[in-house]
Amino acid sequence: KLHVTFLVGSPAKDAADNLAAVKNDVDEIRLLGSEVYILCRNGYGKTLFANTFIEKKLAVSATTRNWATVEKLLSLGKVAADV
Repeated sequence: KLHVTFLVGSPAKDAADNLAAVKNDVDEIRLLGSEVYILCRNGYGKTLFANTFIEKKLAVSATTRNWATVEKLLSLGKVAADV
């Protein structure tokens, strides 16, 4: 399952490097700009890369959403833009 953590801003380079160094045999994590993409093979409830973990590692406030929610929000945004 794919999740996206939206950061309030871009983290400092050293914090980003610290996050990139964290490895997990089950899940994958990638920081791209001000978003963190998390592949949770056993579900978000069992991942090391929960929202609190990411906020602490990056020292940036964040919110995490699953991919289905991200797609739904995008769809709603497109509808609102057409109104």
